[in-house]
Amino acid sequence: MEQTETCAAAEQESLTATLEKILDLQNKNSRQLVQSLRENVNFQNQVRLGMQHELETLKEQQRGEQFTPILKAVATVCVEYRKLLADEALTKKTRRTLRLMFDELEDILAEYDAEIFSSEVGTQRRPLLTKIVNTVTTADKNLHNTIARSRRPGVIRNGRPLYREFVDVYVFDATAGVKKSESVRTE
Repeated sequence: MEQTETCAAAEQESLTATLEKILDLQNKNSRQLVQSLRENVNFQNQVRLGMQHELETLKEQQRGEQFTPILKAVATVCVEYRKLLADEALTKKTRRTLRLMFDELEDILAEYDAEIFSSEVGTQRRPLLTKIVNTVTTADKNLHNTIARSRRPGVIRNGRPLYREFVDVYVFDATAGVKKSESVRTE
């Protein structure tokens, strides 16, 4: 019986050792599984971010946003140098060639939904689309922050400026009317 007990004890130790090995292997497998899952999550996030970036790039291309820098340059040339047409020293042929060139530039802008605009005198100034060159004082409070003069047209595309319009703006000054009336009385 003692031999049976020894055999049973040895078998129990062997089973305990085997169970401990299985438990160690199970723990090792669990750690590897957790590590693999973390790496998989990181990989999925990287792929998702990459795909999101590519999607945004494709959306911009579909909207034609990749042309915006070129269109800004065309708008600048079109607006800045159109005043050359007023030069009296130009020959008819040169003036005609320049006019055709500017018409072509405007056609390019129109093809990509850009338009040249000028604000009317007395209309409310649009801050994102205009750049103030000069202010004109006025005693009329209703004219405050309205267009006094459009100096150079602007170019807009999809609600965003490609080239800001240069304007003079009325600024309310209560003393402007007083100074005029005083100068009228002294005359």
